[in-house]
Amino acid sequence: MRINLPLALLCSTVSTCALSAGLLDPGSPAMLGDWNGLRPQLAEQGYDFILKYVGEVGSNLGGGYDSHMTARWSDQLILGVTMDLQKLWGWQDATLRIGIGERHGKDITNDRVHHPDATGLTSTMEVFGGGNAWRLSQFWYEQKFFERKLAVKLGRFGHGEDFDQFPCEFQNVTLCGSQEGNWNGVWNSFPISQWAVRAKYQFTDVFAVQVGAYDKNPGNAEASNGFKPFISGSQGTSFPVEAIWKGRIGGLSSEYHAGYYYANADTQDMLKDADGNYAASSQKPYRMYSSNAGWWLSGQQQLTTVDGNDKRGLNVFANLAMNDPDKSMIKSLVQVGLIYRGPFDARPHDTFGVGASKLKVSERYTDNTQALNARTGVTGIGDLPEQRREYSYEVNYGVQATQWLMVRPNLQYVKYPGGVTQTRGAVVGGVQFIADF
Repeated sequence: MRINLPLALLCSTVSTCALSAGLLDPGSPAMLGDWNGLRPQLAEQGYDFILKYVGEVGSNLGGGYDSHMTARWSDQLILGVTMDLQKLWGWQDATLRIGIGERHGKDITNDRVHHPDATGLTSTMEVFGGGNAWRLSQFWYEQKFFERKLAVKLGRFGHGEDFDQFPCEFQNVTLCGSQEGNWNGVWNSFPISQWAVRAKYQFTDVFAVQVGAYDKNPGNAEASNGFKPFISGSQGTSFPVEAIWKGRIGGLSSEYHAGYYYANADTQDMLKDADGNYAASSQKPYRMYSSNAGWWLSGQQQLTTVDGNDKRGLNVFANLAMNDPDKSMIKSLVQVGLIYRGPFDARPHDTFGVGASKLKVSERYTDNTQALNARTGVTGIGDLPEQRREYSYEVNYGVQATQWLMVRPNLQYVKYPGGVTQTRGAVVGGVQFIADF
């Protein structure tokens, strides 16, 4: 979706702009149209603008930690521009991207579904996170070399923008977007950014390898630092590497990723002290490590088409993310699912999705909670609930109401919310609204 931001702001105060051709046109890719041809003109000059909105509602329909039914709203606004510097300044194969992200709202998962102290697991409203704040989410420059085979990108951006990329066609966060970045405690993904560099080499039309280096600084996640380019408190660097195969198998679209990350930041053991004893019992400091690591695999495979149209048909996906259980709360995530695109001839752009996931908490983290509870004499759930595993399921139907508006109602079931086996399974109803302005 493309938009001339300065003109849009001007037109918000000039009534005649509301009569521009294409405004609210259901066949236009943007709700605000092409501004009487100005948008494509700006694109020809090298400016590609974006204004995208995602809103989500979630309601606890039954079960969970607190069964008093209510609803919550959370949303996200993305505002940015991509500049083709070859068109603008004659810099061949060069691109500059500036993006601002804003999130606001509350999550029904935190308010009703989970035990209030059982944090760190799924969200049934994926757009929630990163704090209610405006942020400079993207500020990067990319230069391509060797007939565009090598692309070097540097500036401020998140890991998930390039590594472990995965589409977001579900409202449950375990089925949406880059998964490794949600669970390892090392990565930042949109809307949070950090200083980074990434190099990607396209060996063939279908196979590429990329490596990166990202500053690890907890201060980047603080809402008050959303527009501060330089923040003290860097703890180290994370280094992801990934191989990507994207092509066709049997004439059907296919995409597969295999990646690994290493971080040289200090990391605390989940259970033991430096002597190998339970730190909760010895009350000595937890053992510290000088690094952390993990890996991921993901795949998307089209299985069928409709009358030879590969934009319609059945698609299957799977994702596996693994972290070092000695150093990470989340040991693993497994997700699988199906998406059928264009389920009806009369609705060729709608989607139908079914997904399931399992989050596994590190046994050492659980053992540490048990040891802490034993030391204080807590029984039952108590103030430190023992988190073990959590299952999430979602079924949704995406209605492409117009070319610029997707409405996706969904029904979710979370078993062992927050990883606490004593918490009742929760049913959550939701609706996603995705609009390109």
